[in-house]
Amino acid sequence: MKRLWICSAAALFFISSLSNSGWAVDLNDDGRTLIQEASMAYSSDMEGRPVITDPDLNNYITSLANRLKPGGKTPPAGVTLSMTVIESPKPELYAYVDGHVIITSGMMFSMENEAQLAGVLSHDIAHVYEGYYIDMYQEIKAAERAQRRKAAAGALFGALLDVAVDYAVAWEDINQTERFFEGEATYSETMHRMAAVHAAQSAYYSIKDVVANIPAKDQNGNPIDPRLRFEPVADAQGMVYVASAGYDVNEVPKGWTTIHRINSKVAREQEQLMGPWASQLRATQGLMEMNMNRLRQQLGASGLVQTLSNAPPSRAGFVATLTRLEEVKAAETKSKKIRGEKTYRAFIQKALLPRAERYLEEENFEQAYVNYRLLYERGIRTAPVAYGMAKSRLGDFAFGASRAELKEAEFAYMEAARLDPTYADPYKGLGELYEDTERYEDAAKAYSRYLKLRPKADDRKRVERKIKVMERKANR
Repeated sequence: MKRLWICSAAALFFISSLSNSGWAVDLNDDGRTLIQEASMAYSSDMEGRPVITDPDLNNYITSLANRLKPGGKTPPAGVTLSMTVIESPKPELYAYVDGHVIITSGMMFSMENEAQLAGVLSHDIAHVYEGYYIDMYQEIKAAERAQRRKAAAGALFGALLDVAVDYAVAWEDINQTERFFEGEATYSETMHRMAAVHAAQSAYYSIKDVVANIPAKDQNGNPIDPRLRFEPVADAQGMVYVASAGYDVNEVPKGWTTIHRINSKVAREQEQLMGPWASQLRATQGLMEMNMNRLRQQLGASGLVQTLSNAPPSRAGFVATLTRLEEVKAAETKSKKIRGEKTYRAFIQKALLPRAERYLEEENFEQAYVNYRLLYERGIRTAPVAYGMAKSRLGDFAFGASRAELKEAEFAYMEAARLDPTYADPYKGLGELYEDTERYEDAAKAYSRYLKLRPKADDRKRVERKIKVMERKANR
């Protein structure tokens, strides 16, 4: 009964504090120590990692992060928001408690518009500004010194922090973190409870309802890692940031759906079978293993220096329910509902096209194909992009390609010719493809079309000889 009263009192205190724009961390020496550990972890983690230094790319993501900053609020002392982009095809995003936010190129380039990118980014901006892990760490250290298990009754997060302390003391030794990386229990159960709340109220609900419905245990009765229990809180607060910044919050669940699809087991297997992706996936394994080992550390030690990056199936559905939050609706009345499709597409083109062209010129066909395909999938469907995708798909030789690869390249070459009928290069590419696959009549026609469109080509004499050879072979 005493424990129930303490948790209830703490929850009421927490709810009353939500009338403000957020909550402030009362930083102490423990919190400052955690921030310092996070800074050292970040510096160590980035050594030897493929950090992208392109100024246009970094300026864009930094500008987007700054736009999501909550008005009139500052992060905890010693915490400064800073963006770092890592080259990796896998969509990932996480933050260190000192304010460094890590985002992969795969995350930046996999969205459909700027609103979706802002939505997934807002979760970690909320972690930085609200300082959830710092507050949790301070309560755990205070409990350790007092040799007690309960968090203070007046703790800002009340029952959530109380459970965090209990977990850190009683459950860490039996390695409950194995379910931590799935994250499904928290989102799924909270979503079902929120649906019940919405049905009962027949109205919008608030962040306090989200907090009140976060389960402490999964369906099997096992305690849920406290870090996972703060994920829905960060999602909820992040959605307020998105609405306040003027973005369409209805786009955010779509972003999480995309991330889950890419990170699913089937998608990973498909990517591993694709040559252009395979080497990059292997290159990121060390980073994932490093993060996993740290996240398995005790919550009172190094387990709270960074957030996690996961997208369980229920996350998109849960985030969709957050569009009905009172705080989100209030923020929407003061701003527009921007999707940012043109802005995002312009960024993608400016960031990726020079990289793709450079890789193609250097005959790094693997990297060129990755960038050209991303451009094409993001709606940058110009003749040079289609041609670059075809050329880099096969490289200099087509005879070693699979039937699917040959078909894809042929389609891309023909698409480039359709998009710009005066563009000669696709016909030369088709000629080479047909020559390597012994389609000599088609090769002769494609080469002839190339010379017709480019009569003063530097390689005219060589191509003319090829045409004669192709015609002779075709007539045999």
